Amino acid sequence: MRIDLPATDAEPTHHVLEDILGRPSVRRILDYVTRTDSSGNCFFGRVCERYNNPGLSALERLKWYFPELLIDYALRRGKLDKEFMTRKLFHHEPTVRALAVTGRSIARYGLSAPQRFAAPLMVVWNMTQACNLLCKHCYQNATPKPAPDELTLEEKLRTVDQIGAAGVPFLAIAGGEPLVSKDLWYVLERAKLRKIHTTIATNGTLLTKETVARLIAAGVKYVEVSIDSVVPEEHDRFRGRPGAWARSIEGIRNSVAGGMRTGFATCFTRRNVETVDQAIELAIALDCRTFSHFNFIPVGRGRQMVESDITPAQREWLLRKLVAHLQEGRINIISTAPQFGRSCVAYAPPDGIFATGHAGTGKGKQTMVLSRYVGGCGAGRCYCAIQPNGDITPCVYISSLKVGSLRSQSFAEIWECPLFGVLSDRGDRLDHCATCADRSYCGGCRARSFAYLDDIRAGDPGCRHNQHLWDELVAPSEEVSAGRIGTA
Repeated sequence: MRIDLPATDAEPTHHVLEDILGRPSVRRILDYVTRTDSSGNCFFGRVCERYNNPGLSALERLKWYFPELLIDYALRRGKLDKEFMTRKLFHHEPTVRALAVTGRSIARYGLSAPQRFAAPLMVVWNMTQACNLLCKHCYQNATPKPAPDELTLEEKLRTVDQIGAAGVPFLAIAGGEPLVSKDLWYVLERAKLRKIHTTIATNGTLLTKETVARLIAAGVKYVEVSIDSVVPEEHDRFRGRPGAWARSIEGIRNSVAGGMRTGFATCFTRRNVETVDQAIELAIALDCRTFSHFNFIPVGRGRQMVESDITPAQREWLLRKLVAHLQEGRINIISTAPQFGRSCVAYAPPDGIFATGHAGTGKGKQTMVLSRYVGGCGAGRCYCAIQPNGDITPCVYISSLKVGSLRSQSFAEIWECPLFGVLSDRGDRLDHCATCADRSYCGGCRARSFAYLDDIRAGDPGCRHNQHLWDELVAPSEEVSAGRIGTA
């Protein structure tokens, strides 16, 4: 299996669409077609829903005749297949909602790299503090029982309504362990009603065949299971429960067999970073569709194992490995490390596969263009987190930095907070992150900066370009003995 890829010095790619979207007249059109009502609907969404729709009445077909003619003309000019585009774009609700949010964002803020968004493309909701495991690296510091101040079911349903009204396309539900919450099923039904693309992050131990079938019926599109070692005993020690590995692997098998799109997630530390190839091979053997790398952040119980964090050189080596696996196309590769986007640009061929953010990838130069606008750290820019008690934070790894509460403010109101404006401006950074030529693709991990340096604008000490910050945080002798992996 080929792993090492040469670094490329590709010139920034430009697309004619960037010129078009930058025009003031286009911004005015985008403002009109993406303006939402109280339910999160807009003219653009209504056009997409009715395009090439055989279920329309004769009167409806007449009403939307000219918009359909215009779309047909555009597809012909672009040499795009009508049926394919109908299925993958116009009738794919998450894509329509994401495009509507993007159009509304360009109308409001202009085209910028990275793009500031008028509403998040994704919300991660830690719905409960309760978990049936006791993982050493848990960012949430989850407990066996729910926290006493968690949102009530009524408040949770109201939260889904507000997310839907804001036009948010993607909702990822995590915890704790979301499958222990009796309210999960009501929340999923409400999200399905709101046409929100919903995913679940789980430890997998509760993924029975019956649960998988119920999740599919409730509209869940993707389940991601965390596996922290290819060695069962090591995983069990890390997760705090004997037999956890076997139950999680069985959960993955149940999910795949049930027809659920399934992901395999691993948080790499110094203890397991050298097993990246084996972990990906295990994910492929289990027929997982995606391998997800989680960046270790020393928060929650992770503070107690901060010495296990990988060095900047190890992270670069790891990211280069992940890029190589992504190019092979045997499994999709995503990463919460914002440097992954920059690594794709550096190590993938010009016509290769590129990351477009924590959860997206695509092929070719047009994806490289897209990654400049949506890639890198999305905290408070195109993504935010909801805590079990309704507090909004920039990221699940920045849970101590509350910017608002859904118990006293609306979701839309909180999204407009000043801090999120700061996080959307990567020119307002310190250290190498302020001047990095790749900051449009990356921007550094704000959670790592905040956790290590107590400054959300500081350079990311996990990046090779901020080696001096890492050297100041750890003793040189510890740095040398930390890993046997080269500097990549």
